[in-house]
Amino acid sequence: MSYDSVGSRSNRYEKRRKNTKLINILIVLAILLFAFLIGMIFFDSDDSEEQTQDGQTNEDNIPDQYEESDSEEDTENENTEDDTTDESTNQTDENNNEENDEEQNNNENDEQTQSNDEDVKETISGDWAPYPTEQDEPHTINFNDGSQDRQEMESAIAEAINIPRDQLIYWWLESGGVPDRVTGYVEDRSGGEYYRVYLQWIENEGWQPQKAEVLHENLGKQKLESN
Repeated sequence: MSYDSVGSRSNRYEKRRKNTKLINILIVLAILLFAFLIGMIFFDSDDSEEQTQDGQTNEDNIPDQYEESDSEEDTENENTEDDTTDESTNQTDENNNEENDEEQNNNENDEQTQSNDEDVKETISGDWAPYPTEQDEPHTINFNDGSQDRQEMESAIAEAINIPRDQLIYWWLESGGVPDRVTGYVEDRSGGEYYRVYLQWIENEGWQPQKAEVLHENLGKQKLESN
């Protein structure tokens, strides 16, 4: 056997060994790649299931959130209704208080009290305004029937006792010598009550009632008959 023949066989063996080794490496790589692909498939499948479960969990939570939101809205609506009811109640209370105040003021403006005077049944006091005058200053008392001053006196007396002027009999008017004071004695034609009303002249404004009294007897008629 020649040296060339031995070398040739050795080369072929070495080459075949290398090819076998390469094939084995490729087989190992193929197995690893296959295992990797299988692992990726299972991993993706697990992720999809987890995402699906998460999605279902989120969907399950949505109605609860809506229920909580609806509950909050109902609570807000109830609070709003309560606030509206409270406001309405407060407004009603305020209106009632205002009406009571007005009634109280009206009663104060026309207050009736008992008097120590034996001739007086009761006293009427109020915050009366002067009866508007058409007279010029300086003012002089004039008791003559039909005079402007007499008409304004009678109107002021009627307003003080809240009876129409044409429903009253004016029995007697006197000043007692005081230039800005007048006392009038009148009778209610329909009710049969007798009154004594005190007036004061307010400069540039007119006759203002100061006090009114309900009398037991017709003192005005008595004064008329005695004079």
